[in-house]
Amino acid sequence: MPISVPIRKIRVTNFKSFKELEVELGKFNVLIGANASGKSNFVQIFKFLRDITDFGLDNAISMQGGVEYLRNVKIGRSEIFSINVVSDKKFRLSRKINEDRIGVETYKMIYEFAIRFKSRGTGYEIVKDKLIQKCIFNKLEKRGKEIKVKEKLGKGEIILSHANGKVNISLKKPEKVPINKDDMYPPFLIEKRLPSNRLLLETIFFMPLLEMTFSEISLYDFDPKLPKKATPITGKAELEEDGANLSIVLKNILEHKDEKRKLFNLVKDILPFIDDLGVEKFADKSLLFKLREIYSKGQYLPASLISDGTINVTALIVALYFEKKPLTIIEEPGRNIHPHLISKVMGMMKDASRKKQIIVTTHNPEIIKYACLDDILLVSRDKDGFSTVSRPGDKEEVKIFLKNEIGIEELYVQNLLGV
Repeated sequence: MPISVPIRKIRVTNFKSFKELEVELGKFNVLIGANASGKSNFVQIFKFLRDITDFGLDNAISMQGGVEYLRNVKIGRSEIFSINVVSDKKFRLSRKINEDRIGVETYKMIYEFAIRFKSRGTGYEIVKDKLIQKCIFNKLEKRGKEIKVKEKLGKGEIILSHANGKVNISLKKPEKVPINKDDMYPPFLIEKRLPSNRLLLETIFFMPLLEMTFSEISLYDFDPKLPKKATPITGKAELEEDGANLSIVLKNILEHKDEKRKLFNLVKDILPFIDDLGVEKFADKSLLFKLREIYSKGQYLPASLISDGTINVTALIVALYFEKKPLTIIEEPGRNIHPHLISKVMGMMKDASRKKQIIVTTHNPEIIKYACLDDILLVSRDKDGFSTVSRPGDKEEVKIFLKNEIGIEELYVQNLLGV
């Protein structure tokens, strides 16, 4: 049975360099491809979904540069833009119906929306907005302090759709399930009208589970020069996408004994020359990351003197093990890291992927070398210039090369993965 992941499959049409895209994702995904192949545009799909949840559709489109930069330049306004997402994230609730308590367990969600562009200008209209929740119905009973399944009643679907400001709900279920749509969604929610330019995704009253799924996406593209500067103590507690507030995050970790031990062990496993980690507080209420090496006599190095690779490794560990969001996307995790350390970095990312879904983008052959073939996704351009995503592991030619002991990283360097 496949491992549950926040985003299992994604399908997109008319988005940036993609004409049509359909890709299934696992727990750990390594996205590779030449410059300008579309890797960054693939990452932008997830950012766009998160931005819709956090800021609304209008703002999310604006943050992409407007509709003219959201849609594919070649296709333009002639075809609709759409996103279809399949999520395995589970959700449970129960309802008391007469003398019975009915449990509803959602095991798969399929959400799709589509927008059509106006024939002139930069306007658009929502032409599809639909959520299908596949679920299992159970009769529950209380046994001591726990609620257990008394009887399995069968599978069904809860379908929400939005058109012209009205939300429609339908419930497909076995006849013996004594529940109706009003039990799932009270009438005052169903009757609530939505503005025509808003999606169900923006409305947590209707679908808090999807709101949580897309809002809890972390994207990182670390700039090691930023954490080398003193950080105001009033910054965010969550790690910023560029890692600029690393000192604040480290301060919060180091204040807890068990978390500090965990961080130190992880860092030392990759960088054994490190003897201690710390954060210095200055009179102007700013913080600066520091560390002590085993070679020094008790003297700490300030962040400004720490190597870019050490900063990147530390930020990477924080993102993987201390940030709690279930989907983490990291661009170029091997940047500034010596090749002989990459195997350990890859081992760390694979380990972290047991508890969260991870997507990384890379040009680094060493990362590809230590990736499992089934985890690799190749982004390339077709003859018409559209970006495509494929799995090299599915191609017989690639399998033949590997049988002849040509490494996957060598096939990538020689541009033979797309054969």
